Amino acid sequence: MHEPTLPPAQKELRYSSRQLSRLLGQPEVDWPETDRPFLEYLLNCNESITQVHRLSLHFRLLMQTKQANELAGWCADAEKLPILSGFVRGMRQDFAAVEEAFRSEWSNGQTEGQVNRLKTIKRQMYGKANFDLLRLRVLARHWTVPPK
Repeated sequence: MHEPTLPPAQKELRYSSRQLSRLLGQPEVDWPETDRPFLEYLLNCNESITQVHRLSLHFRLLMQTKQANELAGWCADAEKLPILSGFVRGMRQDFAAVEEAFRSEWSNGQTEGQVNRLKTIKRQMYGKANFDLLRLRVLARHWTVPPK
């Protein structure tokens, strides 16, 4: 008697909101092949998600190409969607600074990276050390010989 063969098990794909936000913030050409069918289905089934995807890509393009003059128009389009209205409201609180960030050739990415590294080290040491040890750990990264 021949035993029936079962199809191979397939892992069910589940996406967190963070994963979906990251994927939908990318152009379609950058989507991984394994995620593409689901993301296309999602965009075809829900007009709100399609609009958020389109607006987020447009915002990214405006930032990359430093088109500060287009920002007000983008805000007018984005505030029509409830999910983006809070983001636009926050931008409008200091719109001049946001526009200048779009125009400026300078970036604070290096500073933000160092702050993130410092906070990570501090979290790892939570409750175990004082400021002196934190200072030593941050500075010790660049030492070739121990301090005296």
